[in-house]
This record gives sequence, C-alpha cells and structure tokens, in this order.
Amino acid sequence: MSDPIMTFHQFARRMRLDELPVLEPSADLWQKIAGAQQQRRRRAHLRRIVLWCGSSVVVLAALIVGADGWFARTQASVDVDWQARAQALELQLRALNTGTSARAANAIAIDAQNELALVDVALQSAYDEGAEQQRVSALWKRRSELLSALVNARRQNLEISRI
Repeated sequence: MSDPIMTFHQFARRMRLDELPVLEPSADLWQKIAGAQQQRRRRAHLRRIVLWCGSSVVVLAALIVGADGWFARTQASVDVDWQARAQALELQLRALNTGTSARAANAIAIDAQNELALVDVALQSAYDEGAEQQRVSALWKRRSELLSALVNARRQNLEISRI
C-alpha cells in the first residue's frame, strides 16, 4: 500500500551510509577553486571592458551624426542670415529713398542698381537650376553687400561713381 515516510537517519541506516569510505578532497582543490574564481573575475572584467568600448562607439557615432546634422543646420542658418540681412537692408533702402531727393537717389542708384539687377538675375537662375547652397549663399552675400553699400551711401548722401 503506501510506504511510510523515512527520516534521514532511517535512510542512512538502511543504506549503510556510515560504512561508506570518507573521501578527503585533494590538496590542490582550493587552488582549483581560487583559479576558477579568478577566471570568472577575468571574464567579467573583459565583458565590462567590451561593453564599455561598445557603448563608447555608439555614443561617439551618435555624436558624429548629431554634429553633422548640427553643422548642416548651422550652414543653413548662415545662408538664411544672408538672405534676411539682404531683405532688412532692402527695407532700410526703401525707407531712405522716401527721405532723399530724387536727384541724389538717381545719382547713387545707377551703377549699384545695375549690379544689383545682375545679382538678382543670377540668384533667380541659381534657384531655377537647383544650384548648390554654397553658390546661392555667395549670391545672397553679394546682394547684401551691394545693398549695404547703397544704404551707407544714401545715409551719407554720397554719389557712387564707377571709375
């Protein structure tokens, strides 16, 4: 039917465990244990170094990608700044045109307006051709410089002449 539950002592008597020979561990057992522990530590240390290097590479790659995007945004903002500066100077020039005499405005504007028209045509053709941003930026810079010269000349009531 059902076997009664044995205790450890009953089991030991039945199996005659006390008659079995007792084996002593070898003398170099502690050295083997210490060696195995040291090997586990080395592996863990190596694993930490590999993980640290891998995460450093990932962070460095993210920084490079982020810096590239930041540089592109900075370049774009520099280009937009030339355009915004040219537009602001054009507004200043219009305000100064209303305050100066027609004779002074016409004398100042002839050569600069012609060159400004050429730059505007070059800008339009650059946009139509889909030119690279560097060329467009250079044209906006030149347009800004021309408008700045015109504004300064109007403020000082100078006449610009070509030599």
